[in-house]
Amino acid sequence: MAQVKQGRVVTPSGQSQSSACLLGTETLVGLYTPAALDAAQLKIQASHDGAGFVDVMDDGAAVTVSADTSAYIALNAAKFLGAAQVRFVHVDGAGAPVAEAAERVLRPVFRTFE
Repeated sequence: MAQVKQGRVVTPSGQSQSSACLLGTETLVGLYTPAALDAAQLKIQASHDGAGFVDVMDDGAAVTVSADTSAYIALNAAKFLGAAQVRFVHVDGAGAPVAEAAERVLRPVFRTFE
């Protein structure tokens, strides 16, 4: 049986991009959000090397989720297979980056894909 794990990524005050979460052989399945977020959405980016990040795409559009606060957001794990690392970009409804007013801690949830 696959073990579910939690990570921790931080978006510093005044920034729109979180730190990265190393997935290794696991895949992203969900995300716990903090009690406060300034952004309307969270765009998910992936990297194969931790240096260059690109938008995760699905049917020609960047994968974004609503930035609901104090929530668990379930994600489609198949969209993140092969991503070595992921990070989150805080954006408004039009997709423009939003600088958070305070440090925000997100808790990505990941597991081995079987």
